[in-house]
Amino acid sequence: MKNYHFPRRNAIDKKEVKQFLDTHRDIKFSAAKFEYSIYLDWAESERIVEMANRRCPETQKDLEMREIIEKTTEPSELLKLMRKELSGINRSLLRARIIKQELLPLIKEKCIRNKQDVFIENALHFFMRSTYNCCDWIMGNYSQFQSEYLKCMLCLVLGLRGDIDMIPFLIEEAKRMEKEYPDETYDQGPTLAVHELAKHYLY
Repeated sequence: MKNYHFPRRNAIDKKEVKQFLDTHRDIKFSAAKFEYSIYLDWAESERIVEMANRRCPETQKDLEMREIIEKTTEPSELLKLMRKELSGINRSLLRARIIKQELLPLIKEKCIRNKQDVFIENALHFFMRSTYNCCDWIMGNYSQFQSEYLKCMLCLVLGLRGDIDMIPFLIEEAKRMEKEYPDETYDQGPTLAVHELAKHYLY
């Protein structure tokens, strides 16, 4: 396991951070930007989701799945449901359930090797909304995560729930991801995280 050591706050160069944000590519449409917008204004996002859910009639399959979600009590079974494609209402219901359950150890364990987008996005919701701040755990285990998409999304958690001292790491991650995956948008996760931390702590 790799340990990351951060510079002291007064050692962070504001000009260097600004230069990075001014020069690093900004992709208008990316998965990271979509997720970032959701958690940036959570109340408004919830309102939009609720309105959309009301307009979409539920199928018999949706109703059956809702019953399964509501009746499931075993944490391991809820974890399995995090891997399923669900309708908007059922996805919201499942996410509310996993927040209330003691799923932290199981989600942490699965995140190490999981590469499924649906699970990753549900896990992102958990890390964003959980009362337990997982930023230290994310940093301590970051090198073990096998999915670049997961790393991208967890960088958003660091940006919205982390500390200014994480900025140098996030800058390096954005540069690495752009270099290694130029045709993907993974670098937008750490880039947006730097923007969010800089906005709150540096400017």
